[in-house]
Amino acid sequence: MESTHQTHRRRRRGLLALLMAGTALISATGATMSLALFTDSVANGANAFTTGTIHISIDKVAPTAIITATAMMPGDTVNGQVVVTNTGTASLRYAISGAATNADAKGLASAITITIRQPDVVGGNVCTAFTGVQLFTGVVPYAEGPLVGTYTAHPNGGRTLASAAFETLCFRATLPSTVTDPNLEGATTTMTFKFYAEQTANNP
Repeated sequence: MESTHQTHRRRRRGLLALLMAGTALISATGATMSLALFTDSVANGANAFTTGTIHISIDKVAPTAIITATAMMPGDTVNGQVVVTNTGTASLRYAISGAATNADAKGLASAITITIRQPDVVGGNVCTAFTGVQLFTGVVPYAEGPLVGTYTAHPNGGRTLASAAFETLCFRATLPSTVTDPNLEGATTTMTFKFYAEQTANNP
């Protein structure tokens, strides 16, 4: 016959088992209920990004020349001009290089002096008097070299243009009267002027 003490122990074990089962049921029910909670989210997809552009243009494109001459004689001077425009969306700085051909090996480019100036101080965007600030004077090398600013690595020390801004540059070619080399008679050369541009923003 079971003693009172044994009966109490059996009842306690049964109660403990019942409590543990109830706890497990509550935990399982809670887990199930947490998965059934209402949820929501919202997205904003309007975050678009567009880069700026660096684009330089001139009003003289081949075969139109900035400056040219035929039947040039010692002592002759010819003038030309070019409008440089920033057609990009950001401010830029630019430099100009020059290179000459020596097709007939007579060396005419070495005898011609090229001068680049800003427009006349009083004359607006014109180069008639050729009295503006001088930007370059010298000969154009046969291998490409800098004329206004430096174009290698970065076009520094040149000109700066804001977006949609433009400026006129005045060019002059002179065959000095001191040129007496008979080998230069009937000589020919072609010069190429190249405009390099880069951004100014975040650019030391």
